[in-house]
Amino acid sequence: MSDTANEHQAAVAHKSVVEPLWTEPVFRACRPATDVPAGVSILVAEARCGYVPMHLVPDLPEDTRVIALDPSRAMLDQARQRVSDDLARRVFFVPQRVSGLSYADDVFRASLCLNGVVTVRQARDAVAELSRVTAAGGTVTLAAPVRDAFPEFYDMLDEALRAHHLHDVLGRMHELRASFLTASRLATIAQETGLMEVSVQELGWDVEFKSGQDLLMSPLVRETYFPQWVGIVRSSEREPILRYVADAIDTYWHDRPFRCRVVAGCLSGLR
Repeated sequence: MSDTANEHQAAVAHKSVVEPLWTEPVFRACRPATDVPAGVSILVAEARCGYVPMHLVPDLPEDTRVIALDPSRAMLDQARQRVSDDLARRVFFVPQRVSGLSYADDVFRASLCLNGVVTVRQARDAVAELSRVTAAGGTVTLAAPVRDAFPEFYDMLDEALRAHHLHDVLGRMHELRASFLTASRLATIAQETGLMEVSVQELGWDVEFKSGQDLLMSPLVRETYFPQWVGIVRSSEREPILRYVADAIDTYWHDRPFRCRVVAGCLSGLR
């Protein structure tokens, strides 16, 4: 399958799965922190398939512009198709990632990034760039999954690693989880970047998966912690470990859905 086809499939999966399970709840939580006056430009980084700009623009003054960025052209194609002709005059889609913005300093009245940030390094880079391009007095908003997300999965992974006598990987698993973002780490990153009046809201909700395989193949999981989870297991051992996890979920939950807790940190601060 071509890279273009893969990108298109990822965009469609993001729109149908990640948006309702992740983007929608964090947007509802983060939207009140974004104060936007008339006649300004705001930035939406990692806009993906356009959920945030599409739902943000109707509530903004008519002369406010939104610059929506995403590194995936397939995601931006999905976003353009969803925006009405009226809103299209106010939303501009640009292929660009949050960690390397091409814009000058102090351009935007508000900057948001609700997708695409998972690790501490990504959070530092994103907050630094969003802060740089936001004008003094403007708001910076960012959402990211935090350490307490998917706690039920760790129980299954712990069992799988013990069953395969991979005690060294167990240690790496605990180290990995300890390295993930927390609300306090997000606040520290924002303060070190120079943001003022920093607040971090921790938001939690449950999602359901039909089976163990459904969990492991979920676009939500794949876009958040899955690369880190499999990264701690040697490549030759990944398939049996993941198969054990999926089988254990199906055995314990039978035909019932497997419920996981998703936890996000929603950061806001003034430039």
